[in-house]
Amino acid sequence: MFCPHCGTACEPENKFCKSCGATVGAAGSAQAAAAPVAAPAAVPAAVPAAAPQPAVPAPYQVGYQVAHQAAPAPPPGMVPVVYQAYPGGPQQMYYVPAHGIQAHMGGGLLEGIRSKIRELASTDKLEGFSLSQTFSQAFSKHSAQEIEEYMMVGSARTTPPLELVETGWPKPWMFFRLLTLFVIATAVLYGVWKFTGNTPMIPAILIMGAFAVPLSTLMLIFEMNTPRNVSLVVVGQLFVMGGLAALCAVSFEYMIAIAGDLPGVVEETAKFAMVLLVMRSVRYKYELNGILFGAVVGAGFAAFETTFYGLINSFLPTLVQGLQAGGQGGTVINTAVQAMAENLAVRGVLAPFGHVVWTAIAAGAFWRVKGAQPATVAMLSDPRFLKAFLIPVAMHTIWDLSVIFPNSALVNSLPVELCLWIGTGLTSWYVLFGMVQQGLSQVREEQKTQLQSTLVSVEATLGLGARSFAMPPQGR
Repeated sequence: MFCPHCGTACEPENKFCKSCGATVGAAGSAQAAAAPVAAPAAVPAAVPAAAPQPAVPAPYQVGYQVAHQAAPAPPPGMVPVVYQAYPGGPQQMYYVPAHGIQAHMGGGLLEGIRSKIRELASTDKLEGFSLSQTFSQAFSKHSAQEIEEYMMVGSARTTPPLELVETGWPKPWMFFRLLTLFVIATAVLYGVWKFTGNTPMIPAILIMGAFAVPLSTLMLIFEMNTPRNVSLVVVGQLFVMGGLAALCAVSFEYMIAIAGDLPGVVEETAKFAMVLLVMRSVRYKYELNGILFGAVVGAGFAAFETTFYGLINSFLPTLVQGLQAGGQGGTVINTAVQAMAENLAVRGVLAPFGHVVWTAIAAGAFWRVKGAQPATVAMLSDPRFLKAFLIPVAMHTIWDLSVIFPNSALVNSLPVELCLWIGTGLTSWYVLFGMVQQGLSQVREEQKTQLQSTLVSVEATLGLGARSFAMPPQGR
């Protein structure tokens, strides 16, 4: 059914047009019937049938396309356009000014890219998500007792009942406290070393600086696990075992010459394999659990890898070069520590956009397929997992283009590298937030199923007939 005033497609139950507000349905038909007979004669004069529609550039047609289905003639100066958020999704036709169609090209292209990413990740469009709202509690004050209770979760006694689990967008705050603590501790260690020159402080600076951001990012994802069914003991074990096992696996894999040219494939496969090796319990059935397990292994990998880079690629080479050049011991060590600190700072800023989020995507996609069932080899061939697993592999490969093509001046230029890092980082988090939304929906559906089952049991006990039950809307 179409609006008799502007031609917008409307649902049969709609009383008013969502485009122009005119009355539709039975009332609209009555109004249209009561309209003067001379009105149709004015339509050809206002909307020439032979007027050509402006051609729509190809990028615009990614998310938007000119409508070709039969519909009433558009209003003067307007072009009918169909919007589709993702392939196979619902279509909505509306009208835009012909002279302003170019203004939609940027949004259409961006929405088209997002829809392709969502199609690959098998996720839906983000709804009700706001960065400002999500991180609104980051600077809030919490007592020591609140912090203890907040972190003591995951055991049989401290896991909240399913009906009490929040299914709106989480508002994490503990990660910011942890990050602040690590930054202050690293700065204090570095300051004491600068003042005293005490060389035993150097390993402490290296470890604290390498673990600060990966652990803080891990805490952020830990807080997004709204079922609160994973304890810090499990997280600690998986961090050490998964991180070390992934590093060892990668080290052996890189003994093969071609593996060094495929860091995305090799490292993402190794990290994901360690998630499956360490976490085989069917107790953890939620997609949010898989996201957390992947983040833990990714954080462990990132922390140990940064320790390696800080020591082997920065501190020791600078120290050896200084000594070979005949520099004084104290001066050379000071220069080497500064080089190490710069390396730690750069990798710390980039850490949230790399290994942690990549492995979280891979493991979350697998848990979406696995659910409460034991993991099987057949699950690895599920298209929902395979397509999503391609995302971290592709992001990691793009991130390391300078490693894959070390002799390329274009790829190794700082502006290009920054663009690649920013682009892959934002894409990765966009995918992860989509998976978090999907995980929240999974919990919500399980709450609904449990509530319906309880209602049926109560009605059966009371001898009542079956009743339908609707979940109340969740606050976001």
